[in-house]
Amino acid sequence: MSFKDFMTLSLNVIKDWHVLLALGVFLVFTMLATYVVKYKKKPPKPKTVKAPKPKPQPKKEKSEDGEEEAEE
Repeated sequence: MSFKDFMTLSLNVIKDWHVLLALGVFLVFTMLATYVVKYKKKPPKPKTVKAPKPKPQPKKEKSEDGEEEAEE
């Protein structure tokens, strides 16, 4: 077998649709596997702790002479 015959045979094998289909399936599978291996989930957001509601402060009323006093 000469070099020319070898090259012709190699090109015919590479151009065959079975080989091209197998190559396509292999590439898709490899890309999918790479994606799955490198996939990282986003870290969960930290839960915020709600501050307790402040107690309502007693309302102040103005007395007749203009001074503010706390309601008891």
